[in-house]
Amino acid sequence: MNRHRPLRSLAILALLPLLGVVFWLTAVVASSIPSLLVVDVNVHGLTLATYAGDSAQRVAPLSLRVLDDANQDALKPAMPTPTPGRSVATPKPAASLSPTPTPRPVPSPLPTPSSPLPLPTPSATPGWATIAGQVIDSQTRLPIAGAAVSVNPGGQSALTDINGNFSLSVSPGTSTVTAKATGYGSASQTVTVNGGQKTNVVFRLASVTAFGSLSGSVTDSLSKAPIVGATVSLSDGMVRVTDVNGNFSFAIVLSGSYTLTVSAVGYVTQSQVVTVKTGHATSVQISLART
Repeated sequence: MNRHRPLRSLAILALLPLLGVVFWLTAVVASSIPSLLVVDVNVHGLTLATYAGDSAQRVAPLSLRVLDDANQDALKPAMPTPTPGRSVATPKPAASLSPTPTPRPVPSPLPTPSSPLPLPTPSATPGWATIAGQVIDSQTRLPIAGAAVSVNPGGQSALTDINGNFSLSVSPGTSTVTAKATGYGSASQTVTVNGGQKTNVVFRLASVTAFGSLSGSVTDSLSKAPIVGATVSLSDGMVRVTDVNGNFSFAIVLSGSYTLTVSAVGYVTQSQVVTVKTGHATSVQISLART
């Protein structure tokens, strides 16, 4: 009995290829026969049945819910099956053609004053006045450039140009104008000017390096006695009175020519021209005749 078991196993193994060939031939023959193959899913028993022609076995009825789900699936648009390795583009929402208007801020109206504010009435101010002129050398009559001209009160000041001219804007009224320059003595004038007007002045400055001296005596033409108290004046305005010895002296006189005039009580007035040189002492003798 045990001897025949290996033989049976070998026989069974030998039949397996033969059975495979038989199944293959059966499948080929069955595929050539026109028949109806129905796959029935029994929702109650999950059975699989094949119907060829008339069959006594019937398909179990489907439930209404299954039919509704099938109808809904049929109505849905078919979605493309994603292919592995290829991304499916997600449809973008359609852009709106009409842009949404941005609300603009509405300016609030400014408050309107109930009554206009009164404007201040400007007070009338007097116009400026002008003082202009020239600074020259008192002897040579040449212009002095770079002379300083100032006004008091007010404090305005200016320098003369190459022609010795200057111009200052001042407040209307009376002012003292002073001119001075290097190497010259200063000079001042009082000027009155109205608003909007222009006044011209001339300053004649004397050079401090062009001075001499003038001295002398006054005597009686007959007795040669000195005349006490005689008045001696120069044409530039300087005046001296003789002493007990009849002498007079001008210690500082700008060089140049002057008219010297001498007068005394009981005597005839006499005039003569004198010349003062720079750095020199000029001496004159004057004799007066009795009237």
